[in-house]
Amino acid sequence: MKLYFYSPQNNADSQLAMSALKQAGVSLSSNLLPARNLPKGKEESLTKVDGLLVLAKNFDPQAAYLIALTLSQNRPVLCLLPKGQAPDKTLQSLQAQPNFAKKLRIDFYEPAQIKAPVIVWLQSLDQDSLRNLFNIKYTLRLSAKISDYLNWKAKQTSMTGADWLRQQIQDAMDKDSDYQQVLKNKFKVK
Repeated sequence: MKLYFYSPQNNADSQLAMSALKQAGVSLSSNLLPARNLPKGKEESLTKVDGLLVLAKNFDPQAAYLIALTLSQNRPVLCLLPKGQAPDKTLQSLQAQPNFAKKLRIDFYEPAQIKAPVIVWLQSLDQDSLRNLFNIKYTLRLSAKISDYLNWKAKQTSMTGADWLRQQIQDAMDKDSDYQQVLKNKFKVK
């Protein structure tokens, strides 16, 4: 899972939230992390992330822009606010929109417990039915012999070669006890 984390301040709360994301195995981009020197046109894009987490007491124009952009791309957004603070009026109006209500989550945190709402949100993202869609292309180079077998097996099972391979991977994933243990512990707060 790839997420973008935005906070206008690099403080202890921000560091704890990023720590929770990293512990959960999330691939993280953030305005608080040093920019990588990527060639022009290869910069990290918000369109290549699965969601956005915004941690802010006050929403600056950059936060508002990132939230609007992410929601317009039908990706989930978590806005974390300190407990007791009222959400920004713009945020409330976005959450009232039927198109955005399911994708925008506003949650509150106590400084010492910031990891809990982050982990709960990650769990909800991991359970999202979109995670089961076959939308990631994967290039696989095969030998002629393996290709012949795959074509033969596809005919034998009345499936396409891609469907048969997906089924084999799913079966291996389901039977792999080590991986099942990783999934079980994936979002535990440490």
